Amino acid sequence: MGIKDQFQDKANELKDQAQHAANRGRDESRERGQQGREQGREPGREPGRDPGRERGGQERERGQQGRRPAPDPMDELRDERDRFQS
Repeated sequence: MGIKDQFQDKANELKDQAQHAANRGRDESRERGQQGREQGREPGREPGRDPGRERGGQERERGQQGRRPAPDPMDELRDERDRFQS
């Protein structure tokens, strides 16, 4: 067996390992998603309410509270003109 074949075998082995790891990751994420959906159906919770959505709504509200209108460029020009006239 030549060195080229050894490198090719090692490359194929690493490729297979990567594919298996990716598949395991996908399977685990599906399981976590399924568990999350099942927990969402627990008795005592209001249907249609998702804690993640509530958090997102609060973040949006916080972001909107800090908004200010853009400064008017004409105001800046008037301020400069007034400053030089004084």
